[in-house]
Amino acid sequence: MPMRSNAAAAKNAETPHTGRPTLPPAPEGFPDAVALFLDLDGTVLDLMPTPDAVWIPKDTIEAIGAVADKLDGALAILSGRSLEDIDRILAPLRLPAAALHGAELRRRGGGRVADGGSPPPERLVAALGAFVDARPGLSIEDKGASVAIHYRSTPQRESEVRERVAGLVAQFAPTHELQPGKMVVEVRPRGCHKGGALDLLMEEPPFAGRRPVVLGDDLTDEFAFESAVARGGDAILIGEINRASAATYALPDPEGVRAWIQALAVS
Repeated sequence: MPMRSNAAAAKNAETPHTGRPTLPPAPEGFPDAVALFLDLDGTVLDLMPTPDAVWIPKDTIEAIGAVADKLDGALAILSGRSLEDIDRILAPLRLPAAALHGAELRRRGGGRVADGGSPPPERLVAALGAFVDARPGLSIEDKGASVAIHYRSTPQRESEVRERVAGLVAQFAPTHELQPGKMVVEVRPRGCHKGGALDLLMEEPPFAGRRPVVLGDDLTDEFAFESAVARGGDAILIGEINRASAATYALPDPEGVRAWIQALAVS
């Protein structure tokens, strides 16, 4: 069942431009009945010109750790980043995580539920590299199990990037698929997404038997949104985004997410 709170009942406020209720101060059943899943970039972290430029306040890391403790460990990161990158950003925390959209998946205590699968073929990576090299402002990020083309510096190239990368994937990597995101397109193993990762984690302690609550901002998060809602949980869309979404609630920006997490930590 959906979240309820006195604040939400009294105000029933909506986040601007989304038409969705603003996320209440705490999920119903927090902490004993809730499993929390957090995206990073664009959700907890502000988007930056390059993926390496992101920054997270120390008090937010401490708050995430405190909330994880309140949830008896039922807090996981769902991200397109690698496990190594997630751990670097959130150090010293080492949380359950679905990295590379679920191609890498770590359970509580460090055990792997799933491993990366086949990386994109070398000839595809080479073709993508040549495409990027010929277009200033684009960058390529080889994550092993997936490869991403970023166009944050040249957003006018969006259509060109999507069309060309889709063509190269069809030509060189039929076992992979294209996943568009915010100023990025990513090539990943077909069928590998955050919704499947959430489902796997929800079958194991400490997540099993709890109601999933997912925060995310991008198209890649919609898979997790749909999975959470299907399990009777909630999905929170971050940003003033007016698009079709499975989200049940909204918050305006990552700053609001960080404040929400810090409030949970001391509740």
